[in-house]
Amino acid sequence: MKLNKFTWNNYLQTTEAKEIIGIFQNSDIDSISNKFINNIEFSEEETTNFILNLYDFATNPKLNSIQSYQEANLFLEDIYDNGIELIFEDGEKEIPLLKDDLTHFISIVSTWLFLEYPEIFKPFFFKNNYDLLTKIADTFHLDLPKVPLKRYKKERFLHYLELCKCFNKFQKENELTDFEICAFLYDFAPKFIKETDDEKELPEPSQVWWIGGDKYGGDFEFLDTNLNSDITSFWQGNIDTKRGDILVVYCLAPRSYIHSVWRAKRDGIADPFFHYYSNIYITNGQKVPPITIHELKADKHFSKNPLVRKNLQGINGYPLSSEDYLRLQEIFNEKGYDSSDLPQLYNYIYEQNKEIQNEREVEINLIEPFLKRIGYIEKDWIRQLSVRMGRGERNYPDYAFLTDKTHGYEKASMLIESKFHIKNNTELEDTFKQIWSYGQRLNAKTLIIADKDSILIYLQKNDSFDRTKYKKFFWKELENSDKYNEVKKLIGK
Repeated sequence: MKLNKFTWNNYLQTTEAKEIIGIFQNSDIDSISNKFINNIEFSEEETTNFILNLYDFATNPKLNSIQSYQEANLFLEDIYDNGIELIFEDGEKEIPLLKDDLTHFISIVSTWLFLEYPEIFKPFFFKNNYDLLTKIADTFHLDLPKVPLKRYKKERFLHYLELCKCFNKFQKENELTDFEICAFLYDFAPKFIKETDDEKELPEPSQVWWIGGDKYGGDFEFLDTNLNSDITSFWQGNIDTKRGDILVVYCLAPRSYIHSVWRAKRDGIADPFFHYYSNIYITNGQKVPPITIHELKADKHFSKNPLVRKNLQGINGYPLSSEDYLRLQEIFNEKGYDSSDLPQLYNYIYEQNKEIQNEREVEINLIEPFLKRIGYIEKDWIRQLSVRMGRGERNYPDYAFLTDKTHGYEKASMLIESKFHIKNNTELEDTFKQIWSYGQRLNAKTLIIADKDSILIYLQKNDSFDRTKYKKFFWKELENSDKYNEVKKLIGK
């Protein structure tokens, strides 16, 4: 949905909105930091020292000459490459703020730059919560720039300026001030898209991953006190983690043992400003009998495991095979624990998709027969509908269920995009963007992505779609009458 002017103007009249806007308009870095920055990765003392250093640097002539995005990019490249040089009263020079500091403290750096040049820079408070930004983007039609790959550290830092361009474009389109856009991003929008109860049900798990509790013990309190609850926590993990996947937590020294089994609350996501890049959210932890690293090394099965042979170095986001997870459950049982209480991998392969070789076979053997089962006939859909997008370019959604066939003004109730095999979350992200753009053009209320293994159903809510909210069903699941009826109620004719 676009930003509703009536709703937004009502928000602007509230006391809270005026307070938030006033903070960005009239406050310094300290006040804004205390209100909006979650210092989970650095201490209050570190934050204070960093801010003081930035104040000392504010008179740098390069900073005082920024008048365009090009100059802004050159400035950011310079401080990333060379650090921030401080000159103290005695004339001594020091360079305490290098590239790692700048990315690590992006929330503070961005606030500092915003206060200097609010028409170019905007504060960025989505570090470790980048998926919230994607939800805001999906809801209010912000066209976010593509996140650079993990190995491109400098580009990940410069990604901040690309985000500023995106925020400024949205600000201009909606006639917001430099301070109102901040209130929109960090107060209005998060409240508008607050998670609802329909996210609690997790899909069947199809993969198991290792994740680790840090060697300093900082994660242990959370792991010990939030078992058997739906509390969610940010964690380092694999970007290809799918919502519902199984997570085996190994606590590093001094514990050095498998501690618990959790579920992935959301799909993995790339955060360019998070040191480890990829992150997940974990929930529904279950305590299991400890299995030490020494037991794993002595076990006939795990003694051959590459990760175990490396003493579990690089554990976060490392996959376990179905055989690995089965052997872990056998060890739990040997220790007197009933592993049947743990989440189990779902075997989603069945006869109809075993021999499929390409996208068209997905359509012929899976999608079209199922559409007919839930009440549709071939006249209900159009394959490869030519849709004019942008400057005359034509695109072709695989299946369009039209409610208005007027040429150039077509509207659709539902769209389906088919793929042969969506191997990872990056491919899923690209596919979602593709069908989402079709959906905006055709005013679709339901978007479906299907490959040889599963279908993902996105339902419109508040005139928008959220790439993180979907109903996932494996084709094999649909042999079950309850699952079949659930899908039929969602998308049946």
